[in-house]
Amino acid sequence: MATEAGRTVEQSWELFDRAAKVIPMGTQTHSKAPRESMRGVEPCYLVRGEGCRVWDLDGNEYIDFRNGLGPISLGYRYPAVDEAIRRQLESGIVFSYPHPLEVEVAEELVKVLPCAEQVRFLKTGGEAMAATHRLARTYTGRDQIVTCGYHGWINTMSKTGVPEATRATYTGLPWGDAKPFEEYLEANPGSVAAVSVACGYGDIEKGHEFLKDLRKLTDKYGAVLIFDEIVMGFRLRRAGAQEYFGVTPDLAVFAKGISNGVPLSCFVGRKAVMETVQEAVISSTFGGDTLGLAAAKAVMEVYANNDVIGTLWSRGEQLHQGFNEHCNRLGIPVRFQGAAPVGQIVFDHPNSGALFLRFNEEVLKRGLIIYSVCYTSYSHTEADIDSSVSAMGEALDTMVHDGLFEQ
Repeated sequence: MATEAGRTVEQSWELFDRAAKVIPMGTQTHSKAPRESMRGVEPCYLVRGEGCRVWDLDGNEYIDFRNGLGPISLGYRYPAVDEAIRRQLESGIVFSYPHPLEVEVAEELVKVLPCAEQVRFLKTGGEAMAATHRLARTYTGRDQIVTCGYHGWINTMSKTGVPEATRATYTGLPWGDAKPFEEYLEANPGSVAAVSVACGYGDIEKGHEFLKDLRKLTDKYGAVLIFDEIVMGFRLRRAGAQEYFGVTPDLAVFAKGISNGVPLSCFVGRKAVMETVQEAVISSTFGGDTLGLAAAKAVMEVYANNDVIGTLWSRGEQLHQGFNEHCNRLGIPVRFQGAAPVGQIVFDHPNSGALFLRFNEEVLKRGLIIYSVCYTSYSHTEADIDSSVSAMGEALDTMVHDGLFEQ
């Protein structure tokens, strides 16, 4: 995948300049905002997807490892999912009473997810995480939430616009070491409603001991243990981190891969905690949207009948190994690390931020879209990974030739 001569993203940037006049940041999603430093190289708009490939507004084709920031686990326009959506669309989307799909999909999730005794549906992962925090507070009668990792914008307390009184009910602690959690719980007995955890990426394997320790601590101090499975669900394993690490939380949230890109999330967990939803009043008009539920039902059938997880792992391992071989060949401090389906690119260099941006630029020129976490999909073939690794190697060669790794 050599640099493609004549590739242009002129139409994308013209439309982005229009968008910036009427849309803050020009987009609805911070992580999808094009970077000004890559003007003329990075596409601002994608208009079509098929399998593991996408096409931008200017007609350029890319192999995609962003996958919609994670939701596309099977591939774009995956036939079984799209057909299920079309069939349901002929009957309707939202009704004045629940649709039977709510029951059918919930029953399937209870079969697959270790912690799920009951299920409730919403539209986004962050919204569902906020719901679990409210349930935990209702169930325990306590206010404090100890968080680990990013749980969506609703639950981000470190930015502006959050009242100090609200901020004071959240404490963030780092992934991988249970000691700070133990110290906090011991120092605040009877005040912590929940420990809410999203897995780290590069050092995810710490979860084998860390999550077991958190399970013991939350049991000891009467707090609810919540797993944010928004990314890990239907990717690390079908049931995400709780299946991979063998630790069952009290509540968990699934989104992204559950419906292959159709907006849907769910919060699931122990019946005793879930049933407080009536008292806490968590309710959404669009929670029972039938298109998302039809997509989720089809996705779960695909996972049940095919080795999707095995494919995500094998393609990720192929990507990691090929990329790391190029880094070793060149003697540069760059590598993929973490679990194969959710591998993180790490530039271990004082100028890591600028190097990562330049790497993005170089692979875009070669028809490849990456992210700090590169997601493989069921539609990536071995040949797709081979060509992607080749493009990454060429990009790194160019950067080394330009002396970018010299200190």
